[in-house]
Amino acid sequence: MNYVVYHLHTELSLTDSCTNYKLYVDKAKELGQTALCFSEHGNIFNWIEKKMYCEVNGIKYLHGIEIYLTEQLEPKKRDNYHTILIAKNQDGFKELNTLIDLSTQEDHFYYKPRISFDEFKNISDNVIKISACLASPLNVLRDEAMVSLYDYLEVQPHIYSEEQKEYNKWLSKMSVKYNIPLIAGTDTHSLDGYKARCRSVLQKGKNIKFENEDDFDLTYKSYTELYEMFVRQGVLSESEILSAIDNTNKMAVTVESFELDTSFKYPYLYGDDDEVIFKKRINQMYKDKVKNGVIKKNPEYITRVQEEFRVFKKLGMIGFMLFMSELICWCWDHGIPVGPCRGSVGGSVIAYLTDIIDVDPIIWNTVFSRFCNEDRKEIGDIDVDIAPSQRQLVYDHIIDRFGTDKTAYILAIGTVADKGTIDLIGRGLNTYRKDDLPKFKNFMQQCGIWEDSFETENPYTLSAIAQLKKDFESNPEKAMASRPDIFYFFDGLVNTAVSQSMHPAGIIASPVTLPDNYGTFWNKGNRILSINMEEVHEVSLVKYDILG
Repeated sequence: MNYVVYHLHTELSLTDSCTNYKLYVDKAKELGQTALCFSEHGNIFNWIEKKMYCEVNGIKYLHGIEIYLTEQLEPKKRDNYHTILIAKNQDGFKELNTLIDLSTQEDHFYYKPRISFDEFKNISDNVIKISACLASPLNVLRDEAMVSLYDYLEVQPHIYSEEQKEYNKWLSKMSVKYNIPLIAGTDTHSLDGYKARCRSVLQKGKNIKFENEDDFDLTYKSYTELYEMFVRQGVLSESEILSAIDNTNKMAVTVESFELDTSFKYPYLYGDDDEVIFKKRINQMYKDKVKNGVIKKNPEYITRVQEEFRVFKKLGMIGFMLFMSELICWCWDHGIPVGPCRGSVGGSVIAYLTDIIDVDPIIWNTVFSRFCNEDRKEIGDIDVDIAPSQRQLVYDHIIDRFGTDKTAYILAIGTVADKGTIDLIGRGLNTYRKDDLPKFKNFMQQCGIWEDSFETENPYTLSAIAQLKKDFESNPEKAMASRPDIFYFFDGLVNTAVSQSMHPAGIIASPVTLPDNYGTFWNKGNRILSINMEEVHEVSLVKYDILG
């Protein structure tokens, strides 16, 4: 017997977990589980990586999120209730992604990305709606009118939480009254006890606090462990427990799998007219260069152009090359200097004739096939050097040219490095010790790293941590041996994701809309993809690298 973990947080629920998604997938595979949903707080970051890793390991990927709900958008109110959404099919996938983009827009975002109750009520049957944890509007408001909006009512097995026990009782009654099935949620935030302890230090270091946090075991559970927790909780009947756990499997079966589209996604400028317009542009700019004495008339240019054009057409790159020519010419027309050439595009005669580059491949004997060939398996791109002070003007032009729904910056995730990890652990343990010394002592004893001197002397002062970082830099092994209380947590926290931003130089222009097909979010007025640079390559989206 088994079940599906669908209420699950990785390190990409930023600062609420320090467990990488691969560890969960590996655990699910080890336990013989068949599906998994990553319900990050308010985002679907790196969903393509997650999906691919699931499928390589024989796990069905469920596309979901723990979204925030608000009773009203204006005036703003910090209620931010929790609800799980899982896409049932391709239409649901697009609908869910669009809701995430909406939730991050300025009129919706308030401390958290959220959607209104009215928007939640209008979600179609293509998206599965699950009531989530104690932060659900069902628990906080106990409004029976909302019960029927959910497909499943989530019960959780936390043994020591009186609030959870009372809520489970209420959900059990609502399930019978409204004929809505119970489903067993775990609200998993950590792989195991070690990762849970590291998470605790992470949150102390980030000054994040939760009431009654010791009442909840949020580690990954096997079927037997989950069942036994519900039994020990003593709220639900045997049949309710078994049914709620099995409903995780039934829910997952209703979700349709989908394939990633990895075909090249070069943008179009003028639809079917791109080819004709580009041919005219090449011919005219070639004639202009000959007329102005930039190049001499040479049949090799014609031969090279014909071959390159054939390859560009076969690969669907006509619109891409046409826009690159328009973009560089636009830059010069607006007083924005552009670097002469960067990378393998220096092998393209068409790029030279249409002013994308200022290096003549015939003179310099550069090779076109290094830039592009008809057997190419990866999408091509062209790096452009622009002064940093003028880069935003170029980005804005690209967005204006293709539209906001077909352009987006690329996700970048910030992680905590070696010395930053030492800082983080030091702050976390210092906060723990300062807030509640007896509790801190018990915590460190559980970790097996308590020393009696910690009771009277604070080993986590700024100066002590600064010195430890210096020692670590000069002799890591010696530093680690000297402070087991710090380095007990090091492996569990180093390289943990703690922030999100955007790639400093890349922007996507796509022939398809991005918010629904790939997921986007807004940050400081910028629309950003929910996938990173490697994932962009996996699905063959075109990026414009505006470098400096």
